[in-house]
Amino acid sequence: MVVKDCQRGSIMLEIMLLLMVLIILASQALPAAFKFYRQAAVEYEAEKLLADIRYCQNMSRLTADSAWNYGAKDAGNHAVYLSLRSGYNYLFAGRGDVIARHDYLPGINSSKERDDGSLGSSEYKLIFEADGKPKELVTVLIYYAGYPQEGREIMVSKGGRIRMERGRVGK
Repeated sequence: MVVKDCQRGSIMLEIMLLLMVLIILASQALPAAFKFYRQAAVEYEAEKLLADIRYCQNMSRLTADSAWNYGAKDAGNHAVYLSLRSGYNYLFAGRGDVIARHDYLPGINSSKERDDGSLGSSEYKLIFEADGKPKELVTVLIYYAGYPQEGREIMVSKGGRIRMERGRVGK
């Protein structure tokens, strides 16, 4: 079968047009898919961190008094606390026994917010007293790297109330 020169050119033109259409569609789909991943990953990790904080609070309530009655007079011997790091968190008990470790999904970070709203240290210990109240008011932001405005704030009040809000409140 003989293909004429003008037909060869038109087939090449059709292939190039098809590739251009695919590139345009991909340029629209990839950012949307990345945004979907970012939001889903932040939501998952925020819910997981919220559950870990509540678990830590409940463990403090349950273990503190019984440990105190069995001779652990030093508060450090019966403390349960959550150590937040940049890419993971630990749940500790006593003088440093690791109860659980959770690695965040790729790109996810957590950071304690300062009183002025800026992001503070990526390493922080969230310690609860025997009555389930934290030692201080704490706001933790969990976000995708480079997108803190899309993150989730987890706030722990001095009274022990824990809540989560989307985005950076008041920022």
